[in-house]
Amino acid sequence: MLNQNLKTSQNGLDFLARWEGCILKPYKDVAGLRTIGVGHLITPGENFPDGIAITKERALQILAIDAGKCESAIKKAYAGVNLSQNMFDALVSFGFNCGVGVYTNSGVGKCVSSGNFAGVPERLLDWSKARVNGVLTVVPGIYNRRKAEGDLFLLGSGISPVWSPSATSTWTKESITSAQTKLKNSGLYKGNVDGLWGPNTAAAVTEFAKQKSISTGNDLQNSPPVVLIEALK
Repeated sequence: MLNQNLKTSQNGLDFLARWEGCILKPYKDVAGLRTIGVGHLITPGENFPDGIAITKERALQILAIDAGKCESAIKKAYAGVNLSQNMFDALVSFGFNCGVGVYTNSGVGKCVSSGNFAGVPERLLDWSKARVNGVLTVVPGIYNRRKAEGDLFLLGSGISPVWSPSATSTWTKESITSAQTKLKNSGLYKGNVDGLWGPNTAAAVTEFAKQKSISTGNDLQNSPPVVLIEALK
């Protein structure tokens, strides 16, 4: 069986810690449960005195154990799929955040199982929403994590992601800065490269999309097409 010797790498653990956050002293999570490190729930018998910090190395050691549930689920779900270390690490992060059920009950799972690795980044973005006032809304922080997981998944594979025309994204300061820089170099943008969305940036992006025959979608400011964001990198 493939992947049986894979474990979350040090890079994967560091990746998880960056997105999950790492608190070295015991604290209570939103549910009032004692927690430490990278979201580790302290169980009876574990000795983590209040006010006493553990080391970052210890926190990552605990995380490596906690990630084991994701590792086992990945190996079971994709026993016949040859995953790279980066793919494995990205999937661990995804399942750690969203639950191991995503390995079988999601578009991501279907892409991985069928070997359609190029489609994974887009399907990860499907999991970028949360209910805000009862409405499913893209949450920038979650979106950025899914995007980072997609980038990690294909890192070193030589595979480029394939985005459908209907896939939408969200602007970040980084992506706006990248767009402004490219548009300024091409003479379409005359303003400052400041990473802020405004009328001048909107006009330049619209003209770029027109020249490249790329749709700007129904709401360019709030949900631009992924293909447009990628073209502006």
